[in-house]
Amino acid sequence: MGIVVYWLDGAGDAALPVCEFFDASALTAALACAEARRREGHRHVSISTELAEHVGAPGVAAVEGGRTPDGEVYDWSKAGRAGKVRRR
Repeated sequence: MGIVVYWLDGAGDAALPVCEFFDASALTAALACAEARRREGHRHVSISTELAEHVGAPGVAAVEGGRTPDGEVYDWSKAGRAGKVRRR
């Protein structure tokens, strides 16, 4: 199970949580499912994933000395991707 779409079914306090499971390679289908639930008027529609090839390691709270807590090298920087600073 790689992707899960969740939503509430029913009205008010009687609403119950419902979900649908998708394979990790079925992101387009999961997005279509979420959009369809929203168009049907369901509330709290959300998508959750645990994809193995996602960006960043789960649980990384700090980078010290250029390494994550598990020792992996981490050299990504927002400053490095933003380009030259513009001055007004």
